[in-house]
Amino acid sequence: MARIAFALPCLPGGGQKLRDLAEQCRGPRREEFEDFHRRVGLTKEDWYLQQSPQGEIWNFTMEGDPLGAIQKVSTSDHPFDVWFMERVKEIHGVDFTQPLPGPPPEHIFEG
Repeated sequence: MARIAFALPCLPGGGQKLRDLAEQCRGPRREEFEDFHRRVGLTKEDWYLQQSPQGEIWNFTMEGDPLGAIQKVSTSDHPFDVWFMERVKEIHGVDFTQPLPGPPPEHIFEG
């Protein structure tokens, strides 16, 4: 099982949008979120909202097949996937339906 971590600065208002998305995914859209994970090959996600002098930062980890999941969702037309990726883009501006602009984060230590 692979794991990857990202830290992305939030756009203005993005922190509240992240809180709203988390509420939807653990509440009324929980079953759809779990189905999404099964379909794209994720076993777990953790989201953190960090306050910094530069603004809010969304730190998140994905476990399972995270790079495969990003690839699958980039071409998905499943209604939940489209809805979810639109919300994610509103939070930090990164469009995960497009190729990532650089290599994935480098894992340099596990203790």
